[in-house]
Amino acid sequence: MLTMLGLIAAVWALLPNNARLGFRLRLTWVDWCVISGVLLTIHAFYFEPVLRDVGVFPVLGPWKWGFDKSTTQYLLFLLLAVFVPIRALTTRRLTRRRLSIFNRLSTSLLHECRFDELAVLLDRHLVPAIDVAMSEGVRNRVAQFIQPPRPAFQVLMRDDGTLTLGNVGELGWIARAWFWARETLADLIGPSESLRNRARIIVKRLLTSRQLVAYLATARPYLCLQVMERATLLVEEFQDEFFDALLGNEGSIFYIELKDNQNFVGGQGHRLYIPDENRLLNFYLKDVELAGKLGVYRSVGEAVLAHIDGDEALLKKLNGPQLQYRETTKHRCPVYAGIWFFRVMVLEGLHQRSNDHLWLHYMPHFATRLVERAREVDELDGDDEFPTPLSYLLYQLVATTAEWIDDAEHLTGEEKNVVTPDQTDGNHVYISFQAAEALGRVMQPILLSDRVTSRVQEQLLTSALHMLRRLEQQDHLSALAASVRTHLIYPYGPGHCEEYLPLLKACFQAQDHVLRADLPTFRLELDEALEGAQ
Repeated sequence: MLTMLGLIAAVWALLPNNARLGFRLRLTWVDWCVISGVLLTIHAFYFEPVLRDVGVFPVLGPWKWGFDKSTTQYLLFLLLAVFVPIRALTTRRLTRRRLSIFNRLSTSLLHECRFDELAVLLDRHLVPAIDVAMSEGVRNRVAQFIQPPRPAFQVLMRDDGTLTLGNVGELGWIARAWFWARETLADLIGPSESLRNRARIIVKRLLTSRQLVAYLATARPYLCLQVMERATLLVEEFQDEFFDALLGNEGSIFYIELKDNQNFVGGQGHRLYIPDENRLLNFYLKDVELAGKLGVYRSVGEAVLAHIDGDEALLKKLNGPQLQYRETTKHRCPVYAGIWFFRVMVLEGLHQRSNDHLWLHYMPHFATRLVERAREVDELDGDDEFPTPLSYLLYQLVATTAEWIDDAEHLTGEEKNVVTPDQTDGNHVYISFQAAEALGRVMQPILLSDRVTSRVQEQLLTSALHMLRRLEQQDHLSALAASVRTHLIYPYGPGHCEEYLPLLKACFQAQDHVLRADLPTFRLELDEALEGAQ
């Protein structure tokens, strides 16, 4: 027994401070009472003759089942050895005392950049910490009543748990006991205001660390999703940092899930099936209102724009030869991943009849930035359908925007319900009208740029005009077709198209004669716009 106690003492002395804090965090005062009781019982058995002589140890009856004093002591040690790790693996509610230990331990690991250990700690305690920080309800109001504010008394609680009376100094033991009892009772009923404030400070300090969020995004992404909705209320930029880290790591779940999300839902136009294992996409898009509420389009859109503007290595690849980009490399490209995420998200919004356009208007921004970062046209570029990955991304922008418009046909059903631009309830296609507005703004920088080959410009316009022809064949979609024509001709209104209209006319004239013949209204409106601009 002395050997075991000596070994325990030696191990405890050699443990680093963080390990000891972690051990204290895992055990409650009840656990310590059980451990102390078992150890006292073991020592009582060992000193039984002495204790019996002084009359403080009862006379036990005969031993049964082959047990004696030594085997009983061994069994108690064995039970204690099993009890401690089992209790240490159980996550418990963070109390005022345990929150202080959690604060010290998490701060130490964060400052030492030991993110692997900190991630394990947060796996267990981040959700309870946020629960404490954001807890509201009747229990909290009762707890607040038990611990009312006393500004005139000026009782101050320090981070280490000590109580002081203003600048007078530490309180006496009676006052400390009184306030401790009230704090304890308040915490038993519900987290008090002071406890919630401390929890908020701890959570904010952790979630505002860019290095930690970047590590969690790749190592514990589903933990981030678990707390995302509440964490963004405490730390507004948490989601932005999360997606910035995901897009910056080719092995993240963002790329994996988007690559595995390529199958169509049968009979629902271009809508894609989202399997259950794609937990990130399901989290945001199962009910697309959550994506709108959290503003995930801003987080992804700004991260994509940042890569276009600042990632020189990426731009070098996008302006290089195609090679295997369209087959494999695109699945590791942050720009393609961002476009594909918008494709899936906006299609979900359209098919879920959302009246939020989910900022599909990021597509014109993508087009403008890509065109600005494109290299000069090479004399050999005209021989290829898409001479560079960047030109293929421009095609994806146009094709994706056209799909959001095209799916209006599938959503209006066999009843052929007439759609209007301002309809936002019932079986509406509000997103399709917004996409019609965005399509012209995607095409304008492409046609105005001398860094995009004529062949690519004509192909992209062909994609948009084929979609327009399908719309014009459906009488109930005439308002949507008119919106497409208007915004292709006037992307930003009649006063901002002097240079654009001649280029659009030339590109239209280069189209197949059958396609041009099938779009007489578009040709007429384009000619009228040119006459009005002269």
